Amino acid sequence: MKQFWRNSLVTLTALLLSATALAEQPPASVKIAIVAYTQGGKPVFGGIAGRVIEDGWLEQQLSQRGVKLDWIALPHAGAGPQINEGFSNNSIDFAVRGDLPSVIAGAGGVPGKLIVPGGSGNNIYLVVPSGSDAKSIEDLKGKRVALHRGRPWEFAFSNFLASKGLKLDDLKIANLNPQVGAAAVSAGKVDAAVLLSEAYALEDKGVGKIIWSTKEGANDWRLVSDLWGTDSFVAQHPDITQLLATAWVKAAWWISQEQNQDAYYQLSSRAGTAESVLRRDDQNDPVTWKDRWAPKSDEQLKAHYQALTAYALANHLIRNTYDISPSLATGFTHQALIDLKLTDYWPALRGQVSTLP
Repeated sequence: MKQFWRNSLVTLTALLLSATALAEQPPASVKIAIVAYTQGGKPVFGGIAGRVIEDGWLEQQLSQRGVKLDWIALPHAGAGPQINEGFSNNSIDFAVRGDLPSVIAGAGGVPGKLIVPGGSGNNIYLVVPSGSDAKSIEDLKGKRVALHRGRPWEFAFSNFLASKGLKLDDLKIANLNPQVGAAAVSAGKVDAAVLLSEAYALEDKGVGKIIWSTKEGANDWRLVSDLWGTDSFVAQHPDITQLLATAWVKAAWWISQEQNQDAYYQLSSRAGTAESVLRRDDQNDPVTWKDRWAPKSDEQLKAHYQALTAYALANHLIRNTYDISPSLATGFTHQALIDLKLTDYWPALRGQVSTLP
C-alpha cells in the first residue's frame, strides 16, 4: 500500500511538473488583429502598429524566444465582429478595438483584457455635400444622415446632438460605414455623414464641407481604441504580453515627440490616407501633440466606459450592464512605463495606472 501511494505521488508530481512546463512554453506565434489598408494585395499598417513594425524591437524580442509575430489585417467594415469571434475561439491573441464595440462585446460575454489604453483618440467630423445650405446640426433636423451604428463615433456624435438638445431620432439615420457614407455625401445621396479624417479628402475633391468636428467638443467625445488581449493568452503568457505592451508604449512615446512628427505622417500615409489629410486632422486640436498619445489612466478608463455603457443601454445596443474594471490589465502598461523610464514623461499618469496585471 505504501508503494502504491508512493508511486501515485510520483505520478502526480510528474503531471504537475509537466503541466507547469507546458504553461511556461512560449506560443508558436503572437497574432495581432488591426484594421489596415491593403495596397497591392498586401496590408499596410499606420499609427502605433506601423511604428511597432518599423521599429522591429518586438519582432526581434519574440524571434529570440522562437515566437513568430503575425499581423492580421482587418477591413474597416465588419472588424468588430471578426475581433469578437477571434477572441471567443482564440484564433487571435490581441486586437486594437474601439471603445463602444468593446462595451458591446463585454456585455455580450466576449472575454478579453485591456492591456494598453489608447490616447486621447481620433477626431470625428460632420460633413455635408459642398452645395448644401446646412451650416449647423440644427439645419439637419429631419434630414438623412449617414452614421455607422455601434461604432465608436456613434457615441461622439450622440454626445454632440445631446449638447444641442437633439437625439438620433431627430434625424433619419442611414447605417453606413464611413467609406460608404463618404461616397453617399459625394453623390448627394445623404444630407450629411459622420466621418473620420476622410472628411478632408472630400473637401479636397470639392464634394463636401465640414460643419462640425470633435475639436469643438469635449475631449471624451473622440474615437478611442485600446489594445486588448484574450483572457487565455494573457493568463498563460504574461511575459509575452509584457513585451507587446512595452513595444506599444514605446511606439506611442516615439510618435509623441515633436521631432518625430514628420516621420510619423510619412509612415501613416503609407496606410492609404494622404499626408496632407493626416496633418489637417491634427491642426487646431485643443489637445497637445504629446498628450494625444498618453495612455488613459484607470480612473479615466472607468469613467469613459461607464458613460459608454449607460449610452449603449439607453440606446438598446446591449441588454446587460457592463463593468470594465475586471477587464483592466493596465499593470502591463505601468510596467512598460517603468521599464522604459517614462513614469514622469506623461505627468497626468503618475501613480494613476493600475499596478496589477
